[in-house]
Amino acid sequence: MKQKQQKSGWGFILIIVASTILAILLHQLHDDPLMHLKSKPQSILITSGWFPPVAFIALAFTFGVMGRIFLGIQKTFRGTKLWKGGVFGFALSGLWIIGMTEVYVLYPVSLFGEIYTGIADSCGILLMSLLIGKYRADDTLNGETHMSTTFPAIIIITVIYIMVRYFSYAVLQIESSYVTRPLATFLWTAGMGGWIGVMYILISGGMLRMHPLKRAVLFGGLVFGINWILFNLFALLFIVTPVLDLVYRSVFDALAVILGAYISSIFQRRYAE
Repeated sequence: MKQKQQKSGWGFILIIVASTILAILLHQLHDDPLMHLKSKPQSILITSGWFPPVAFIALAFTFGVMGRIFLGIQKTFRGTKLWKGGVFGFALSGLWIIGMTEVYVLYPVSLFGEIYTGIADSCGILLMSLLIGKYRADDTLNGETHMSTTFPAIIIITVIYIMVRYFSYAVLQIESSYVTRPLATFLWTAGMGGWIGVMYILISGGMLRMHPLKRAVLFGGLVFGINWILFNLFALLFIVTPVLDLVYRSVFDALAVILGAYISSIFQRRYAE
């Protein structure tokens, strides 16, 4: 049993390393525009030449956390092992791609460059999720689907996310362009909220029997929250920016998602009954 667990552990590490290498190789085709941003000081990692190894370690750590989260919740998914991995990877890939485009809203950088950066990371995320799904997850072919509540859940989460984000812009004064670029800021905020709603439907569909608060915390705090704070902290590898700003936006975004998921869960349970 112990030998089997060791092999399983090494297999997990190999999957993480392979997925990280794929993402890093794709990044070589096009630099992240943040590396050449003129309006912010570059991080000490870039100026000292330590960026490549630290970025590799940070990305591998992030993929490892994603993989562990997936293994922790995969039994709540319905479908084959590959399907589970694909759904989880697709959900987080969309989060990273849309998340990257916020940089375009905040700074004078290339939209294409940020989208490509998100796609490069997403390829690693998808590979990691599919391989962990294939070799570490379980088939779950039973269970009921409640897709009739899909539309309200997406709307609820989107509206609450927009409200809390604008609170963060105006009151917490996190870095934003809601004054100088109001339309772009609103479109990004609404788009991100909408995608989080899609993530909620994709990932929490098998959690209907859970208590609404537990389901909301599991999705908004664990799946979204931890991934989102790790995503935002990557900015420190590129530019000098206040850590508290990144923490505030991550924590309050997670709270918004928890609240939206909680209300949606109550709605879904009543519909199911």
